[in-house]
Amino acid sequence: MKRQFFALLIVAAAMPLPLLITGDHWWAFILATGAIAAALRLLLGQEWLDCAGLKLPPIHALSAVVAFALIALGSKMLLHRVYEAAGLRATTPPLEDQIGFLFQAFNEEMFFRALLIGLLVQYLPSAPLISLGAAFLFAAAHFLLYRFGALHMTLSPMALATLFLAAVAMNNLYLAFRHVGFSWALHAGWNVVWLPATFYDAASNRQLYEPQIFDRVLGTPTVVAAALVSAILSFALLARERGRQTA
Repeated sequence: MKRQFFALLIVAAAMPLPLLITGDHWWAFILATGAIAAALRLLLGQEWLDCAGLKLPPIHALSAVVAFALIALGSKMLLHRVYEAAGLRATTPPLEDQIGFLFQAFNEEMFFRALLIGLLVQYLPSAPLISLGAAFLFAAAHFLLYRFGALHMTLSPMALATLFLAAVAMNNLYLAFRHVGFSWALHAGWNVVWLPATFYDAASNRQLYEPQIFDRVLGTPTVVAAALVSAILSFALLARERGRQTA
């Protein structure tokens, strides 16, 4: 347990490095992933793949890639309508930045799903409670990042609700399969479509900061509803998979 706790601290320290050191360059996320993998290998030994949620069957790895492509396509179709409703204009995300966000989502999945849930399972008695507790921490981390970061902006309750519900869905995917393949597909398939873009208010043509984008996109009723549906379906999937494992 002590080694897992130190692993959690190491990943937590490495995750913001791309922003703090390089100004959020896309390749920095890849370097951070490599540094995290090396540190976990040294700290956890041969168990590091399992602890990081990276030990998955080949068929699951292939399925995760397909799921990522489908989620990215669906996200692009949904966000086109969301931007219009929210009064936003977005540039086309550069391909290299999208590649960077593939690894950004990967880093967050190792931290919030594999390592964090790996600790919570030792203290919480049921999978639903673990999922809800980890989701609260995921939303709280985003709140603290923007409220006490350089911009001192507070995310809206609707945006935080989306983050919480989306985290529930990703947590349940991890708990159902015990690897980050499918939770990464959901996370990355959504993030790469919109986060690397530059956003402007359609009326004033004023460029928006990331917390403002979170509020305008994640805070829309359509996105909140999509996150709620995802969370509900993920609980059904979790119950089915746990039923299979105990049968």
